[in-house]
Order: sequence, then structure tokens, then C-alpha cells
Amino acid sequence: MDAALHDPPRFGIAGELYSQAFYDQLARVLRRKGRLFHYTGAPNRLTTGRDVPAEVARRLQRAGFKTEQRLDGVLARLASGTGGRAGRASPA
Repeated sequence: MDAALHDPPRFGIAGELYSQAFYDQLARVLRRKGRLFHYTGAPNRLTTGRDVPAEVARRLQRAGFKTEQRLDGVLARLASGTGGRAGRASPA
């Protein structure tokens, strides 16, 4: 795939869609330099101070993406030399 738009339900409902294993799979199916926009909103920022976009960006970076927070989410581009690698091991 060249690009993906990821707009999952809240973390509390579908936490697996925010997991490192899921992001590793996105990196596997996107072509090199593929783009991803991950909508996050800003849940819990006012009540708990939790920064979900920053947490998402860190996990995407571990999967091989370059990230920047944009609008209500994270814009990510797969770095050269990553992506499309079948059999990529997911960290435990």
C-alpha cells in the first residue's frame, strides 16, 4: 500500500489498534516511504494529562516511521529501507 488512514475507536474500546504489534504490521504492508495518518484526537489530555498522540508517535517510530504531530493526529512516513518486509519480528 502507498498510504493508509487509521481512525480507530477510543483506546479504551480498541487498545489493540494502538499496539506496537499493530504498528509493526502497518510498517510491513506499507511500501517504502509509504504514508500514514493516524487520527488520535486528544482524549484525556485535560483530565489526566495523558498525551496519546505522543505515545502513538513513539510506537510508530519504533516500527520504523518518521512522525510529526499534525492536526488531531500523527502523520507518519515509513523511513527508507523499512516496510514491506515479510516476516518482520514484533518486539515482545
